[in-house]
Amino acid sequence: MKQATPRLFVPVCGGLSHTHTHTRTHAHTHTHLQGFAALKLTALGSPKLLERMSTAIVESARLFESFDRDGDGVVTHEEFEKTYKEIFKDADAKLPALIPRLDPNNTGLIDYVEWSKLLTPRDLPRLVEGCRISGPLSAAAPNPEELQLMLAMRKRLWEVAQCAYENDVGLLIDAEQTYYQPAIDNYVLSLMKEFNSNSKSPAPIIFNTYQCYLKDTFARVSIDVDRAKRNDFHFAAKIVRGAYMNAERARAEEQGYESPICEDERATHENYDRVVETLIRNREAMGNKQEIMVATHNRESIEKAVAIMNELKMEGGVGVHFAQLLGMRDDLTFNLGNNKYKAYKYVPYGKVNEVMPYLIRRAQENSDITKGMGAELKMIEKEFKRRVFG
Repeated sequence: MKQATPRLFVPVCGGLSHTHTHTRTHAHTHTHLQGFAALKLTALGSPKLLERMSTAIVESARLFESFDRDGDGVVTHEEFEKTYKEIFKDADAKLPALIPRLDPNNTGLIDYVEWSKLLTPRDLPRLVEGCRISGPLSAAAPNPEELQLMLAMRKRLWEVAQCAYENDVGLLIDAEQTYYQPAIDNYVLSLMKEFNSNSKSPAPIIFNTYQCYLKDTFARVSIDVDRAKRNDFHFAAKIVRGAYMNAERARAEEQGYESPICEDERATHENYDRVVETLIRNREAMGNKQEIMVATHNRESIEKAVAIMNELKMEGGVGVHFAQLLGMRDDLTFNLGNNKYKAYKYVPYGKVNEVMPYLIRRAQENSDITKGMGAELKMIEKEFKRRVFG
């Protein structure tokens, strides 16, 4: 099992970081979180298993695309039945019960969100038994041993989430490589349904992470917001630019598929700002049942987010958090905290030989960190003169 570098978020008030102690009451009545902790799912199980799970989820999505021949995201009952009979030999037995489950409101249409709710990796073995021919979906179906390993990983994750829930600590599940991400999203959405339920909690506990250097991020965020509305849970997201750019491009080139990464830095910035703006504006439409962490070292993105919050008169930035790495772009964190926004420092902790490589990679991948060095030096110089000369 892969060893993880633990990480947490330390709150900042008035530019000064501090930690919280918190005693939980018997009833879960929090209206704001006492802090955050971050978790990599590859620390709780085999990365290879996550990759297998992700393949199964992707093949399930491609199966829906075979029903949705015009690509508009919905299919009629007639279109679904026609294609289902072409693919599955047990269609006559399965369809009478399947259609009402896929269209619970009897709209005459079936969409991808309902399809994805119904079809999970655990459902695949039963589904592929009825396939007329073996194909990628059959090959992706997990075997009994893999299903048990998936359940074991889920159990470990649920134990962490339960601890976070009981202590009013936000749990941010890190994004990872694209070939793990569908499985991670699947687990996180299940956690959200349980711990972010509107009936269970007045504020979200579980946050998913979205990397905006990926071309499909906005579409994925939109689908997940829709899932939250349909399933009556708080949507919560940490928005980052991304951390696996070089590896993703190299893998795409090696395996001969289109790179999932945005064409250039400008496209990534535009994608990031679009996602952040949409989620901030969407908070009111969600009945304030949504929170977002703007995790960035980019001054322009922070200023745009603050401008939108001011326009919407979001007093104190309710529902919006900001975060930067400890020791990096402290000028941004200081100003956010000093102006009463919810600002956090992202603190990797553990053995030096485990933490330093992580920080070096973040600095190498994020040019916004080095761009801010001049601003930080000026702040230090100003403070030095104030203390020496008064």
